[in-house]
Amino acid sequence: MTFQVKVKVKADTIKEFAKKLMKNQLDRSAIVSETYCEKDDPSTGISFWQAGSKEEFERKFSAWEPYYENIEIKEVITAKEAMLMLFNK
Repeated sequence: MTFQVKVKVKADTIKEFAKKLMKNQLDRSAIVSETYCEKDDPSTGISFWQAGSKEEFERKFSAWEPYYENIEIKEVITAKEAMLMLFNK
C-alpha cells in the first residue's frame, strides 16, 4: 500500500523535530520519496510512504504525529493501476 502524506509542522516543535531527524531517531523505512514543501508555506510538506498494511503504516507514522498540527493521509495507486480501474468501469 502506498500513502500520500501531507502534513503541517507545528511551529513550537520544529527544533525538537529537526534534532530527531538529524540524529536518525525517527523511522524513515516506509518513506519512498523526497519530502517536498510548499514554497509559500514551507511548514507544509508532502511525501509518499509504503507499508504492507494500513496498520503497519500507522505504527511507523505514529512517532511522527506529535510534530504535526495538520495531517492528511490518502491511499494512492500508480497511474497504470488507475488507468486499469478507469477502463474496467
